[in-house]
Amino acid sequence: MNLVVNQLFKHGNGNVIRVLHINQLANVIYVINMEGNRWCYPMQSKDLIEAIHSKEWIEVPDTYIRTVPEEQLSEKEREKRDKAWEMVTAFLQELDNEEFAFIGSYRKPAIDKVLCKYQISYNGFKALLLKYWRGGSTKNSLLPNYYKCGSTGKIRNLSGKKVGRPSKKGRDCGINVDEKVKRQFRAALNKYYYNERNNSLKFVYEMVLKDYYTVDSVNENGVSIPILDKAVPTYNQFLYWFKRLNDTKKEIIQRQGMRNYQQNHRAIIGTSTSEGWQFDSTQFDVYLVSSTNRNVIVGRPTLHMAVCAFTRMIMGFCISFESLNGYGGEMLALYNAMTSKKEFCKRYGIEIDDSEWAFGVPSKILTDQGALEGKRIEHAIEQLGIVIQQTPPYHADYKGIIEQAFEQLNVKIKPFADGVVIKGNQAKERGQKDYRLQATMTIDEFTKVVIKTVLFHNNHHVLKDYVLTEEMIELGVEKIPIKLWDYYVNHYKGSVRILPEELIRINLLPTDTGTLTARGVSFKKMLYASPELLAAGHMVEARVNGSKKVKICYNPLDISEIYMYAEGGQLQKLTLLEHLVAYKGKGLDEVTALKEYEQDKDRKNKEQELQAKMKLYEELEEIVNMAREESAAERDPNLSKAQRIRGIKDNQQVERMLQREILREPKVEEPEELVDEFDEFAIFRGEMNE
Repeated sequence: MNLVVNQLFKHGNGNVIRVLHINQLANVIYVINMEGNRWCYPMQSKDLIEAIHSKEWIEVPDTYIRTVPEEQLSEKEREKRDKAWEMVTAFLQELDNEEFAFIGSYRKPAIDKVLCKYQISYNGFKALLLKYWRGGSTKNSLLPNYYKCGSTGKIRNLSGKKVGRPSKKGRDCGINVDEKVKRQFRAALNKYYYNERNNSLKFVYEMVLKDYYTVDSVNENGVSIPILDKAVPTYNQFLYWFKRLNDTKKEIIQRQGMRNYQQNHRAIIGTSTSEGWQFDSTQFDVYLVSSTNRNVIVGRPTLHMAVCAFTRMIMGFCISFESLNGYGGEMLALYNAMTSKKEFCKRYGIEIDDSEWAFGVPSKILTDQGALEGKRIEHAIEQLGIVIQQTPPYHADYKGIIEQAFEQLNVKIKPFADGVVIKGNQAKERGQKDYRLQATMTIDEFTKVVIKTVLFHNNHHVLKDYVLTEEMIELGVEKIPIKLWDYYVNHYKGSVRILPEELIRINLLPTDTGTLTARGVSFKKMLYASPELLAAGHMVEARVNGSKKVKICYNPLDISEIYMYAEGGQLQKLTLLEHLVAYKGKGLDEVTALKEYEQDKDRKNKEQELQAKMKLYEELEEIVNMAREESAAERDPNLSKAQRIRGIKDNQQVERMLQREILREPKVEEPEELVDEFDEFAIFRGEMNE
């Protein structure tokens, strides 16, 4: 073992020494005791080394060297230090060899010269030298120990006389704060301060006086008015002891709640970087419109997203109107993350290669409570061999990587989007426009914006705070998600797996029940069919034997296609019928919103139809009543029923001729002449009948 100057060693009896000088030729070292008033003394280096090997002496860390920034020193401290340094330097300059400072016969003459020059006592200069050596032989070791002066942090023993600086003019002098007064302060804080009412400290102090320092009361107009004692603690005293007695953690939890403490005030140690994915969802602060009718505002979309914790790559996402913990949105986001995104991006007019957006199945997923819960999800996850780890409540920092990814999307998208939420839940100011009415993007357009942003993040965003390992630095790995991913898959074997897309689809896509009918498979009032379904005769069978229920799975973001479970568990693809092409490429939520809009419009039209029908009925009744009155007035009571019924066909022929004449010559006077001729003809016909 090699000894080094300034090393500290501790003996079993508690004695601590510092090595000051080493004479390699004589195998002698000079040491000094860190306590007491003894001069430094020599030791055989081999003896110390043997004692160290036998654990009689053990090396200890240096806690004696004082490090203070120069700007934190007062002028007086600098002055005293520099004066002491000048004397120590003069002493060392009087010696021909550094080792002579530790030998008494050489040290004494040099000390005498310093004492004569600076007019300082022997004991005073000895104390300076010991302080200098014990402090590591540095300049700052000669600083005065003002920080040890006084009773900082110590509670004074109180007598009857008031301690502290007397108050001006003898007013508000306060009292000595003993244990009794402290208990009063604590009780008042627990009763009035540590609660959800958020009372001020001034109010708590006043309640202390009311509860503990009232000596009497007077009655004024039936109200008891308390009278304070002359000797009461001052507000400054209460404030001083509040700062000493207050538990900051308790204050935040009791006044603002545990959730606020865990999210905003709890100490954060470490990093959330690890293998596996982080998964979460958030409601994006942008209002969207329907892609079929832009007059229909469909609200704010929910963004479900998965991020690789090691590489910071956004693996996949789902934008829908599902709830934050909705099964459909979560499963679609995972399905998107675990499969190729080429077809997904192509649907929105974006051509990519698999190298631009990685995919795979992780070994574990970190998420918060509420997400990825339930038997349905647990079964799907287990089938894919994924372990779900959940964070405790109110610990968003445990998955800070995905929270930061959400923030990055917000920063890049919101400045360009319309219908962005302004001021959150705060009340709208007078004259301020309703941001919901500014919405212009459909869910497809918004999805396209998010895809573009994610591609930029994965392929170009520089992670300036990412900490590279030594191996990554040697290999020249860039702090870009796609570059980190290449390193990750090559050096962490087994962390990412590739599974058949059909297997992922079967386990992750939401399932439901459809109805097999003669017209196809009915699902959500939509009809689907396929050549295979028609060739198998299932639709003919349904027409003959009646419809039946079938199990299907579907993509809520695009209901142009559904998958029916055929025999053997295989999935059979069914497409939307041609007469429903208006709903092609639409998501389930969007179609539902559109159908609700159509139903609402039909309901309003039905109300108008009913109102018009009432008017029609009224007009019909009026015409019929007028006909009844005229018929009753012109009816011949002498004609029998048989006479009225006889000759209906002839009467019809005469009426036909009359109507033809009216259509041929539509003159005002002609109908009267024709009526007269008709009457004459009728009279003639009656005479003939007789």
